[in-house]
Amino acid sequence: MMGVRLLTSHRQRKRLSEKKIWNYLNLFQKQHDEAHFTRIESSTINGIPDVHCVFKGYIFWLELKANLGKNCGVSKFQIVWHLKYKRAGGNCFILNWPILELGPKILEVREPGLVVPVPVLPVPVLELALWLEDRPG
Repeated sequence: MMGVRLLTSHRQRKRLSEKKIWNYLNLFQKQHDEAHFTRIESSTINGIPDVHCVFKGYIFWLELKANLGKNCGVSKFQIVWHLKYKRAGGNCFILNWPILELGPKILEVREPGLVVPVPVLPVPVLELALWLEDRPG
């Protein structure tokens, strides 16, 4: 009896890291004069996001994640920081992009500390997200 072989196209999915996401953001700012992004590495302020951004006059923070887990791996310190910053009138988002082919997701922290998709993105953040989606592997 002859065996049956299933033919499938099993393509390897490319995992991203926070460093790789930062590299894409850095490329974006180099290609857009109206973008200024600063990567923050802080061991003194618990929860502060990874990147301070100004794009086309819109100021916001981005927490970079490459995580498939619950809440995208956002810590309790990060949740508290986001909620406090938003209560003060600031803009902050989570850019989660664990797998290149799935594209980036822009999320936010809402009361009482839930990580959820942003229903309507500000135009500069939307423009950034669309640019990231078009990046080649």
